[in-house]
Amino acid sequence: MNLQRRMSRRIRRFTGRDDGTATVEAVLWFPIFILIFGLMVDAAMIFHGQAKVLRVIQDGNRNYSIGRLTTNEETQTYVQQTLASIDIDATVTTTNVAGVATTTVRVPAAQLQILGYFSALQSLEIEVSSDHMLENWEV
Repeated sequence: MNLQRRMSRRIRRFTGRDDGTATVEAVLWFPIFILIFGLMVDAAMIFHGQAKVLRVIQDGNRNYSIGRLTTNEETQTYVQQTLASIDIDATVTTTNVAGVATTTVRVPAAQLQILGYFSALQSLEIEVSSDHMLENWEV
């Protein structure tokens, strides 16, 4: 009888406590927080990749501007090879209009993500462009 009374008391005490309710709420909200965190990580990596691509484009345009690269094709090849060295496969276009070199790069956003479980971000295509005036350009 003593054992039954102790068990009954323990069960009543257990069911009457409410200090575990915060744990239940945290467990319910945890997947949503993980999804939001994943979205932030992928978005941040896309912006970071965009900045890396812009830096490579500016470097290529600068080399074209000062004469290290002499044609649009050389500049395109330089930008494409530099991006390939950092594992970015992109479409590169360079034009020279009135002494201004313009290089445009198109990169699928899926290449810049880490997690990649947001289909809306995977179907995006990032376009990065930069203009640079050519030095010693003659009309």
